[in-house]
Formats: sequence, structure tokens, C-alpha cells
Amino acid sequence: MEAGLGRIEIRGKVGAVLQRDEGTVAMLDLSNPNAPRPVGHYDTARDSLDGDLAFSHDGRWLFYARQTSNFDEEGVHVLDVSDPANPTLAFYLPAGGAYRIQYIKQGDAEWLVLLDAIDGLVVSRFVPETGALVPVHVDPLPELKVGGPASAGLFYEPKDRITGAPLLYVTTGKTGLQIFDYTDPSAPQLLGSWSKVGLAEVEAASSKKSRTVYAATEYWFDKAIPPEVVVLDASDPAKVVERRRIGMKLAPQEPNWIQSMDLAAGRLFVAHSSKGLVVFDARSGRRVAGHLPEGKRNPGAGVVSSPYSIDVEVTRGRAYLTDAALGIIETLKL
Repeated sequence: MEAGLGRIEIRGKVGAVLQRDEGTVAMLDLSNPNAPRPVGHYDTARDSLDGDLAFSHDGRWLFYARQTSNFDEEGVHVLDVSDPANPTLAFYLPAGGAYRIQYIKQGDAEWLVLLDAIDGLVVSRFVPETGALVPVHVDPLPELKVGGPASAGLFYEPKDRITGAPLLYVTTGKTGLQIFDYTDPSAPQLLGSWSKVGLAEVEAASSKKSRTVYAATEYWFDKAIPPEVVVLDASDPAKVVERRRIGMKLAPQEPNWIQSMDLAAGRLFVAHSSKGLVVFDARSGRRVAGHLPEGKRNPGAGVVSSPYSIDVEVTRGRAYLTDAALGIIETLKL
């Protein structure tokens, strides 16, 4: 890759990765999972900072939330990727800082949830016949509660194991955690919240009797917050309780940001800017594995440290780790 890599999304044998500073989405052939191969690109104007990606359930559509330094083409780009070698723009929804997105399918209806720096939580109905997004709900409070990907997270549970209802977990640097009943996507119902510190990336798991939320501390609004994973008991959404915190054990002056997480097979996979991939036992919080990427920093990546891990995606017995300084994707067999 020519520049530093950001978020990665995978649907079967097709993937997409964001070349953050170029504002380019690279489509990937994952027929050989150990060697992801770029097959096509969607290019936008430069001045990109970051963003997020999400596939539709059938893999035909890719949603690209673009964040920029000058508001150029900022918002959600809906791409037709039925031919991965030739992704094309089908629809563009302007936004004031598109930081995190979540695609949701409920029955015959499809939805896209956006965390926007200006508007807050925005829910749109997705029209797969045309690729259009139709906003149907906006939660505007509080102002500027999302400062960037470092202060935002979305996690969707299609069927909560306690209630059977779909739940949406939302984290921001201003509000911490909010849990919504998502039975009616056009009118999400707030069930509970937790706001002792601002939060970013979020994962959640439920059993028949309990819910556990894993949320990374944010670093956009309050850079004094140490990089930790806050483990919350949300069995009763109206009374969310903090259970523990999982720290990173960093050296002084070490870049210290949790960039993303994934929860799989009872383990919490954490992409940390300077530690690479750190794996914890989700129940005990004990570190069980780790991997630090190696390689020469790519001068075109715009990141001075080496390495600088950004995103981890766990699927089909492998973890895919992207790096913003080295410009590489590493595939790790679990």
C-alpha cells in the first residue's frame, strides 16, 4: 500500500481497507487470507484524516464514512462493490464529520447508523434498490459529543439473550455509554447509560442472565485519561456498574492509544497504537497473547512512529491487523 492503513472490513473472501491520509478505499481479494491482494480502488479528494467502513449483509454495498480536515466530500459514501475491481459511488450523504457507522438489517428493512461530530447519532433507512440513505432519526445531544474515531463506538446485538430484543450500544467521548432498544430503528429507546469517563471503541456480549460491555477510554476530549478497557456490567441497563479496567502497561512517553477492538471466542483483541495486537481473556482480563508488527516506516503514511496499529478484524480463525505507519495488513492465524 502507498500510505498508512486504517479501518478494515471483511465479508467472506472480499475485504475493504481505508488508506487514511489518501481518502482511498482499497478493495481486497482474500482468497488467500495470508496474502490480501488489492484489486480495485475508490478514490476521493485528499485531505482525508480517517473514517470507517461497513459492508451490507450481501456484500454488494460498502458504506464509507469519510472524515477530512477541510470538510471536502465529508459524510457517507455508498459504494456499489458488486464488482470489487470497479467500486462505484451510488449515493453520497453529507455529514459534519462521519466518524463511526453501523449497518443493520432487520427483517426486510436495512438501516445505517452514523456517529456525526455535528449531528450526533443519525439513523438512516437504506434503500438497496438505489443505494440511497434516508435519514429518519437524529439524537443531537450533547453538542460535539463525538470528536473523532478516538471518541466514538457502535455495537449492534441483533438479539439480546436476556430480552430477545435488538440492542444498540453507543459510546462517545462526551456521554460515555448509552444502550438503546433498537426494536424500532426510527425511534431508538434509551434503556440506560454510564458516563464516568468518555469512551470510544465498544464490544458487548450477553448470556441468559448477564450483559458485559467492553469499552476503550477515549483520547480526543481528555488526553489525560489512561488507555484502558473499561469492563461494565450492563445486566440491568438502568444500573450499569463498572467491574474492572484492563490496562496496557506502557512506558513513559509511549504512544498510548487503543484504536480498535474485536471480541471473539472468549477473547478480547485490542489494536493498540504502539503495542500492536494485544489479546486478553475476556472473562479474567488476563493478557494471553500479543503481536507487534515489524517493518520500515512508510514515509508516505503521515505517522512518525513505527509501528502504529489501527484496526483489528477477527474472522474465520484469523485476525487481520492494519498499521498506519508501516502501511501493511498482517494476517495472524489464531
